[in-house]
Amino acid sequence: MLLRSIDPTFEFDTHVQNPIQILHEGGIHFAEVWFYFIKTLGGVSRALALVSIYSPPNKYLLQCTNTTLVICRYQGEEALVVINVKSILSVVAMVPFPFLVGGRDGQHFVIEKIGLDVLEADDSEDN
Repeated sequence: MLLRSIDPTFEFDTHVQNPIQILHEGGIHFAEVWFYFIKTLGGVSRALALVSIYSPPNKYLLQCTNTTLVICRYQGEEALVVINVKSILSVVAMVPFPFLVGGRDGQHFVIEKIGLDVLEADDSEDN
């Protein structure tokens, strides 16, 4: 790598977080894309993705916050599945949640429609 030749102490993380919202097995889930690939099945090429599905949202916090605070736990290799890329509904942000939930760390909260509020704010300033 060019960066390693410039700075040998540079740490390179090959795992890039790409959180998404998907339709999988009849329900909406949050997942992290590990990688995309193309596979030919029955003579038809399909775009697929290997993803790690987050746990279902914490029901208690979801109910207490009127579905505003969506807290999920990252499951890593325990929840790997292959999906068709057509099942991807949107890109989201999974932000680390700084508090223990149910005595567990490693929780994340969901932010959907990233940046759209900023777009709307900028638009209103022009008027």
